Amino acid sequence: MEKQLTPQLRFPEFSDDWKKCKIGDTFKLFNGYAFSSSDSLNSDGALWVKIADVGIDKMKTDNLSYLPYEYVEKYKKFVLNEGDYVVALTRPILSGNLKIARIDEYFNNSLLNQRVAKLITDNNSSFIYNLLKGDRLIKSIENNIAGSDPPNLSPNDINHIKITIPKLQEQQKIAAFLTDVDDKITKLTKKKTLLEQYKKGIMQKIFNQELRFKDENGNAFPEWEEKSLKQLLISFKLGGNYSNSDKITDRPLIKMGNLGRGNILTNKVQYIDDSEVVDEDDQIKKGDLFFNTRNTLDLVGKVAIWRDELPLAYYNSNLMRFEFNNNYFMNYRLNSYDGIKGLKRYATGTTSVAAIYTKDLLKLKLSIPCLEEQTKIANFLSDIDIKIEALNTQIENSKAFKKGLLQKMFV
Repeated sequence: MEKQLTPQLRFPEFSDDWKKCKIGDTFKLFNGYAFSSSDSLNSDGALWVKIADVGIDKMKTDNLSYLPYEYVEKYKKFVLNEGDYVVALTRPILSGNLKIARIDEYFNNSLLNQRVAKLITDNNSSFIYNLLKGDRLIKSIENNIAGSDPPNLSPNDINHIKITIPKLQEQQKIAAFLTDVDDKITKLTKKKTLLEQYKKGIMQKIFNQELRFKDENGNAFPEWEEKSLKQLLISFKLGGNYSNSDKITDRPLIKMGNLGRGNILTNKVQYIDDSEVVDEDDQIKKGDLFFNTRNTLDLVGKVAIWRDELPLAYYNSNLMRFEFNNNYFMNYRLNSYDGIKGLKRYATGTTSVAAIYTKDLLKLKLSIPCLEEQTKIANFLSDIDIKIEALNTQIENSKAFKKGLLQKMFV
C-alpha cells in the first residue's frame, strides 16, 4: 500500500493526500528587465529592485537605486506590487537560506531588474514562499545550480524538481498561520530596532553631557574631566599567540572577528587544540573588556565586554584586555560617537590591514565623570541592553519555532 503524502503536523479539518508535482507545473520565476545603468537616478524616482536589495525574508533598504517614474507605465510587465515575492537569481542561497523576500508597501510600484525574478503562481503565493524555505527543497535547488561561478539560478534548471503540495484551501490555512508567526517576528524586530535607536540617542545625550545623573541625595555629581587612557587604565595585556581550528575542543578562542561594538559574538568560534599549552591568565572572566588591536581599517579598534557568553574561553594576541575602575562604563564610553572617532584617529595601515599601537592608544583623551556617576550610567545603559537582549532571544526563539513548523507542516 502506498504511503500517504501527508505532513507530520496538520490542521484537523484536512485529510486528503498532498499531490506530487514538478516546480515548473506549480510556480514560475519571471525574470526582470535589463535596465540600463545610465538611466539610474540618485533619488526622486521609482525604486529599482536589484539583486543586492533582496535579503533573506525581507527587502534591504541600505543602498537603493531609482529609475524615472515614467518607467512604471512604460514597463508595466516588470512592475512589482505589495505582496509580490521576489527571488535573487545570482548567488541565490546564503548560509543555507534562499534569498527570497516579500515586496512590502515601501517597494510598491518598484521596477524589477534582470537577475531578480518574481514568483508567479496560481497557488497561494505565501504558501509557495514558505515551501521555498524548506531545507530539503533549498538543497535540491543548490544541487541544480552548482558548478557556475557565481552560482546562477535559471528557472529552467529547477522546473523538474518534484515537490508535494495540498489543495488550495489547505495552502491558504497554512499560509495564514505562518503569516501570523511572521507578523510576531516583525513586531518584535521593530520593537528591538526602536529600543536600539533609543539607546543610541540616549548615549549621545549622556556623553555630550546633555543628560546628567544625580547622587543618592539628589545632588549633582562633579564636572567631568578630560583624561587620557594612560591615566585611566589600571592594566592592559595582549592574549596568547595560539594556533586554532574549527575542531571543537573544550577551549574556545575569542578572536578579533568575535568583537562587535560593545558585545562579543559567539556564533562562529574557533578552538585551541588539546595539545597546545595555554596561559591560564588568558582565560576570560566576566566583565573583561577587550580592544581589537588589528583588523581592517574600518573594523580595527572595536571594544566589547565579556558577559559570560560561554562557560570557558580564552583570547588571542590580536586582542588587548583592559582593566579600568569600571569596565562596563568604559565599554559604553569607548563605543560612544567620540570614543569610536577618537580610536579611529590612531588607526594606521591599509584598508585591509590596519592597527592601533599601544603608544598611540594611550594618548586617547575622553571626558570622564566621577566613579559614582560612571556606575549610574553603566547601570542605566545595561538595563537597556538587557531589554534588547530579551527581545533578541524572543526573536531567535520565534524563528526557531517557525523553522520547526516548516519541517513538520510540509512534506
